[in-house]
Amino acid sequence: MNNPKSIIRQQQAYELWFGISLLIPFYFGLISLYFAFHHNYVVQDDARQHVVWLQRYVDSNLFPNDAIADYFTSVAPLGYKSFYWGFAKLGIEPIILAKILPLFLAIIATYYLFLFSYSVLPLPVASFWCCLFFNQLIWLNDDLVSATPRAFIYPLFAAFLYYFSKRSVLLCLTVMAIQGLFYPQVLLVQLATVFVSIITFMNHKPMIKITKNKSLFIISSLIVSCLVLLPYILIESPFTPVVTSQQMHQMPEFNLGGRSPYFSKSAWLFWFMGSSGLNLPKFPTIVWLGFTLPWLVKCKTTITKLISHKISAIYQVFIASIFMFFIAHILLPKLHLPSRYTYHSLRFLIAIATGIIITIIVNKIFTNKERNSAKIVHYKLVKISTVTLLLIITIFPAFPMVFINWFQNWQIGTQTELYQYLSNQPKDIVIASLSSEADILPAFTHRSVLVAREFAIAYHTKYYQQFQQKTIALIKAQYSSNLKDIKKLISTYKISYFLLDYDAFTPEYLLEKDWLIRSSFTEITEDAIAKMEKSEDFAIKKLINQGKCVVLNNSNLYLLKADCIQNQDVI
Repeated sequence: MNNPKSIIRQQQAYELWFGISLLIPFYFGLISLYFAFHHNYVVQDDARQHVVWLQRYVDSNLFPNDAIADYFTSVAPLGYKSFYWGFAKLGIEPIILAKILPLFLAIIATYYLFLFSYSVLPLPVASFWCCLFFNQLIWLNDDLVSATPRAFIYPLFAAFLYYFSKRSVLLCLTVMAIQGLFYPQVLLVQLATVFVSIITFMNHKPMIKITKNKSLFIISSLIVSCLVLLPYILIESPFTPVVTSQQMHQMPEFNLGGRSPYFSKSAWLFWFMGSSGLNLPKFPTIVWLGFTLPWLVKCKTTITKLISHKISAIYQVFIASIFMFFIAHILLPKLHLPSRYTYHSLRFLIAIATGIIITIIVNKIFTNKERNSAKIVHYKLVKISTVTLLLIITIFPAFPMVFINWFQNWQIGTQTELYQYLSNQPKDIVIASLSSEADILPAFTHRSVLVAREFAIAYHTKYYQQFQQKTIALIKAQYSSNLKDIKKLISTYKISYFLLDYDAFTPEYLLEKDWLIRSSFTEITEDAIAKMEKSEDFAIKKLINQGKCVVLNNSNLYLLKADCIQNQDVI
């Protein structure tokens, strides 16, 4: 019979470590939140692609006839769009919500991860370590803070792990259904995990075990997954078809140096890095310890004896992720990118495994009863070194300079005068530019751009063909000595403004742009570079030199009004 005082102490320890674990996402989240609202013009890198266009839920007049906005809205999952739509109707703008959301998603994810970790190893300090490494992995990254569909993976997958390990079928199916509405690729990992659950690990050895309950779970999860995924199959996007594997091989965009590199000459890079590889985390490096878990748990120690059979869930998710990874390679690109099936799920497993291993190691070091006086000094040094290392791996990633500046990929706008000017123009204006500034104009001005690197996504042929046509037309017009070419571009695409960098007429300018120089229209870019090397006079450059049609001129950029250019006859 357990001692009541011992039970109370255990409960107090559980509550203490649980509370400390929940403080971790609060810490990272509040600092990230402060940073996101501290600057007047700041947006997360991927939010430029996936969140900005949802401002239409607040003002339907934004981005009219904008193919870029239409495309990214069309490929966004239904649950994701509905979530932002609901909050927009409550008066919370998508761009504002995207900055607030990561904190709450991380708290939910940490809550479920603590519960799951504790069910695997019923030591609250171990669960704390699991939650710490997990939060380091998601905050020292740009997935969660982007508030894009993949940010929702973390709370949903953490909940799935917990309910799956408890065999709470109804709740597990509910989480899977929601997951499919936000990020369907991870639903396939979850479905594969349910199938793999027939493989159990008794004493860390695999055994196939099929029961009536498991069979019903597999069948019901298959039905739910099919129902959720059916709309993705039946509802055809206006921008289809999707590129084929053969087309990807031939397109510079998907090869080394391209806008969306997939293929690589290096087998190591192909299978372990980028969109094609397992894409394992590089930092914090300590999490690589997690890969030693299958061997370490075989050691008979006080801690390893406490590990429950629910550790099977870790192995099952790992097998399912690797399985879907290779299926995605075989069916490329029908299931999209292979890394989607390992990138997120393995981060959960690595964090949990590392937390368990750290607990085992620390327990081994600090419970050693060495009595040999010759070795006492040695063990004291080991303990001091261990404490120092634990402090470093806990504190260093928590420095705001580290996790915000190095990993979260925030884009800070510096052209305040430009943003304010364009924001005050009519909502239907179109800005033509090859400048990197065009990537953030929709976020900071809520106005459309003709093209920009951020939106040069080549997965859907109809969209990318239109995008290419516009880009080629802009390059030809910008680097033409004939004013008629510029006027033709203005009338064809209803251009309102041209935005040019100061160095736009130097050969190096285009050479530094991967989305232009490593693209399916490389020869057009090279022709423009050749013209600059010959020092040809370009019509739009003459306008700038004469001060004509320039409505804004600062140290970095020129903004020219298209209506004025249309009225120019002779330069």
